[in-house]
Amino acid sequence: MNLEELNHWWTEKAVREDLTPATRRDLYASVKGDLERRQVQVLTGLRRVGKSTIFYQLIDDLIKDGVDPLHILYCSFDEPELQGRRIDELLREYSRLTDIDYKRERVYLFLDEAQKAVNWVADVKLIYDNLRNVKVLVSGSASLNISSEAKRSLAGRSIYYELRPLSFGEFLRLKGVSFDMGRPLLYRDLLEKEFNKFLIRPFPELIQEQNTDFIKNYIRGAIIEPILLKDIPKEFGGVDILLIEKLVNIFLKDPGQYLRLDELAKELKRAKLTLYKAIFYLEFSMIIRRILNYRPSIRAASRKLARIYPYHPCLTLPFRVPEERFAENLVLFELNAEHYWREGEKEINFLKDSTPIEVKYKSKIRGEDLRWIKFFLKKYNAEKAYIITKNVEGKIDAIYLVPLWQFCLKGL
Repeated sequence: MNLEELNHWWTEKAVREDLTPATRRDLYASVKGDLERRQVQVLTGLRRVGKSTIFYQLIDDLIKDGVDPLHILYCSFDEPELQGRRIDELLREYSRLTDIDYKRERVYLFLDEAQKAVNWVADVKLIYDNLRNVKVLVSGSASLNISSEAKRSLAGRSIYYELRPLSFGEFLRLKGVSFDMGRPLLYRDLLEKEFNKFLIRPFPELIQEQNTDFIKNYIRGAIIEPILLKDIPKEFGGVDILLIEKLVNIFLKDPGQYLRLDELAKELKRAKLTLYKAIFYLEFSMIIRRILNYRPSIRAASRKLARIYPYHPCLTLPFRVPEERFAENLVLFELNAEHYWREGEKEINFLKDSTPIEVKYKSKIRGEDLRWIKFFLKKYNAEKAYIITKNVEGKIDAIYLVPLWQFCLKGL
């Protein structure tokens, strides 16, 4: 598609309705609220989470708020016609087509999937430093190009946002499920039923999908494989794709495993440095994340025996992971926790601000399930703890039992 086709609002004076769903993601208000700030706004996230949709919604709102459609330029570098072109070249073509002088007039410049553009960071920095009238918004995957080079070159010039897979609340809103958020227990049957659907439908395009085989193939074909086969090789070059694929299979099939690099190097017959690099690529590409063992008594985290989880549990859907491990992975994602706790044989799944959280995805909690939580509470004088369950709720001393669906809806 060329610029005229990508920017149909130049002639139609509005964004097409099929591109702008009425319901907004939670992040939308924050991005829109910063529109009039000087900084470049950088929106990152996995493929298919809805970054382009947010851009179209922002453009739609700008036009409805009175901005001349001709003063809004959208460039998608998913389009092969644009990938080999510099941004300044596109701006010159934009001026030729619209007769808008971007060097003097107010222009909103949307750069979608910018990491695929030639030297986008240098070009955006140049625009920011020399064209105060051009407001730049960028979207892209959380690759090294976005997270590292951009942060160095655009330091002090940018605001970052991460658009994550759908939360349970967003899923319900996008699906049009009505209930009183202040009294969720009155709607328990409805919410539990919808939660089971939400668990395997964390992307906007999947909300109404009924075929679970299609969903699994979508996760593999539209999310995982493009990252492994396109994004990582393009960003880093000279990548051992076979090794990357082996690591993905190892990590996604067994969420929460300990990273034993010596054993892994021996098993895969690769040097430890090679494995370090490959794991680094997977982290920056939002395939995996690692959490460290935290020692509250000395306020430090040990890098030994880091645990590896998929970035989001949906990435495990093609691999038939047990529901208990899936639930544990989901709790980690929702908490955005960075640490677990282990001392000898004693272990707790996650710490969030020094609060211990265990995941026991079952319908009956026994005394043995409380053992290490109670030990932690006593040793470190923690005020409270949480156990995330399948459907058990209540309180035992300072330990709160919270069903997973409630946790995903309202948090702790």
